[in-house]
Amino acid sequence: MSATPTQANKDDRLSIKSMSLKTACASFMIAFGMLTSAHATISCAGYLPNSYFERIENNVKFAGKLTEQADGSQQLQDLNGNVILDSLTDAYIVMDTYLLAKQQGKHGVANAAGEIIVPFEYDEIHIEPDIATSFIVSLHTSDDASNTTKQGIINRHGNWIYPLADARIQHAHYDPDYDQDFFTITDDKGLTGLLDDRGYWAVMPQYDAINPLNTCTGDPLYMQVSSQDKTALIDQNNDVIIPLATNQHIELFNSYGEVPLFLRSTLVAGSTAEGMSEDIQDDIESAQIIDANGKLILSSDAPIKKLLYHQLYIYKQAGKIGLINDKGNVVLEPQFNSCRDDADEVWLEKQGKMLRLKHLINPE
Repeated sequence: MSATPTQANKDDRLSIKSMSLKTACASFMIAFGMLTSAHATISCAGYLPNSYFERIENNVKFAGKLTEQADGSQQLQDLNGNVILDSLTDAYIVMDTYLLAKQQGKHGVANAAGEIIVPFEYDEIHIEPDIATSFIVSLHTSDDASNTTKQGIINRHGNWIYPLADARIQHAHYDPDYDQDFFTITDDKGLTGLLDDRGYWAVMPQYDAINPLNTCTGDPLYMQVSSQDKTALIDQNNDVIIPLATNQHIELFNSYGEVPLFLRSTLVAGSTAEGMSEDIQDDIESAQIIDANGKLILSSDAPIKKLLYHQLYIYKQAGKIGLINDKGNVVLEPQFNSCRDDADEVWLEKQGKMLRLKHLINPE
């Protein structure tokens, strides 16, 4: 099976810069159920720039073929039919570059020449299928007392980025401009940091959790981090944009233009709500839109809520409702007492009259 992008992929792909508040975080998914069913990872398919696909399209096709044997195993053969690797199972080709397979029940990675990149020694291999630049390997051990899993990272050249350790590792971000992976790593002390695929810590392990917000954009990665019931917004250089505070929820608002916007929501005291702000409206007291330089763009005395079928958002100031667009620009100043969203039709109340949104935005 090849993971080379199809024409449909290329036709449908959009820059993450055009993603909505909801779809920005929908780029996280479970990768390769055959190899891993419990680890979340990024999926950049649909959001990578044209330059990435042009590079992939120029890849030399995998110079070999997989053949099925009578006993159900597989062989990797060269173009002349010579056997390069034998006794394979669950084998498939990724990005016309790598062969992922099992030998004697253990996972490994090879190239078309049969050179072993990742030895067939591991119980699981986690890979971002749209990128295939680095491999997270897992080794399970058990004894009478406990079951443990060690994880590490091996790059595309077969070199260790992060040696096997008692750690939890996940793909966090892919930078297509530099063809570079980033990983969140939680060590045996429960502290999480951000490691790049050269083995350098972009953010040293110091947080309870790191939640990447704008993966696959080619821009610096921004993250909501948490520490001792406080959250903050930082970038991949560990520069603080929104300081640590309690009852604070941060997510990407949009990625249009040169400076992305973030939605900072203040939660009611004691709230443990997680997820997208639109799913935790009852836990939000107020909200702000803030740019990547920490500049306040807009404040709301209530949750900022997206209309169902419109790229517009409701906000509230001094008891009145107004509307903004997905760039944080005011479309209608706060002047309405209530809003009724009937999906295809939106009504706003002013001085006891119900007014159609479409007439307010596009007066005849």
